[in-house]
Amino acid sequence: MGKKNIDPQSLNEEFYQVSAEILESFPKFRLPLNLYQYNEKIAQLTPYYTAETRIQQEQKREMVKLSREGLIFVSRSDHKIYAKHISKQLDLVLMDKNLTTAEILYILRYALTEKIDEFYEQPVASALEKLSKDIGVLTEYLCTDNKRIEYLLDFLHEEYSLTNLSYNSGIIGLAIFLDAQGDDFKRKALDQLALGIFTHVLGLIRVPKFILEKTTNLSRDEQAKLTNYPMNGAGLMRKLDVMEDITLNCHLEHKEMMDGSGIPRGLKGNELSLHGRITAVVHTFCELTMQKNGKCLPYENALEYLVKAEQKYDSRITKRLNKVILNLLGRKKLNKS
Repeated sequence: MGKKNIDPQSLNEEFYQVSAEILESFPKFRLPLNLYQYNEKIAQLTPYYTAETRIQQEQKREMVKLSREGLIFVSRSDHKIYAKHISKQLDLVLMDKNLTTAEILYILRYALTEKIDEFYEQPVASALEKLSKDIGVLTEYLCTDNKRIEYLLDFLHEEYSLTNLSYNSGIIGLAIFLDAQGDDFKRKALDQLALGIFTHVLGLIRVPKFILEKTTNLSRDEQAKLTNYPMNGAGLMRKLDVMEDITLNCHLEHKEMMDGSGIPRGLKGNELSLHGRITAVVHTFCELTMQKNGKCLPYENALEYLVKAEQKYDSRITKRLNKVILNLLGRKKLNKS
């Protein structure tokens, strides 16, 4: 029997079909959400499975069969539960044709933020592999249509944390890169840049919290730990066999300045890579605009600050950032009207 084409309008768009592949990826014996079956006789959905009840093997086979026929649905009110599950196998999101754009973006943000956080908590090969795999899903999503980066910009984090800073920096950095490259970008470069920016403050995670929060003068040893954190982050990546210059330069150069006044090596001008300059700009922009203790700069003020600091930041990158952010603000204004 072929898959049923059911008009979502008839269901008030409160439900969506679940593919057999995604259904099979759930725990074998207990599902975390309710399922509904489309009853063709009355042309309505009826309850089929109650969350957390034990599933018999025969019932699981029937579920899969019905989902292949397009007859199994979940409620959109359970989307957060669904997203939490699918984020563990993010490649499934590209297979699910029933998700709205907003639902896909929610899942991508949830999954990538979670994987960045897990990598920062424990920077080991297995955590890096999971993050790299999810970055591959993101870049595949963008390669299909690079204009989708605009949607991702609408779903940035507002509250500051090093993990949220890394996610926001990554999305904005990719937007700048795609704007500059147009349709001529190389997938490998996009993957390497994404990994670099999404992990660029890894070295800072290793700096003791008391140093970061200290309000008095730092000792020489404490200052060295803070100054050298970009190199320490790059060193940790190398230990995990990440050797690509694009990725490593995001770590090494995101605190360098065009005039040579940055850290850790005091590089300047043409000594800095394109990818390091992009990371420096987006890192500073996100630091300024994310809420710390309820305070942050409006986007327009942060843009003005970066433009005025042209001796420190590459003006070509800040112009691209201006374009990306002003387009974002324009879309938000349009959506409100």
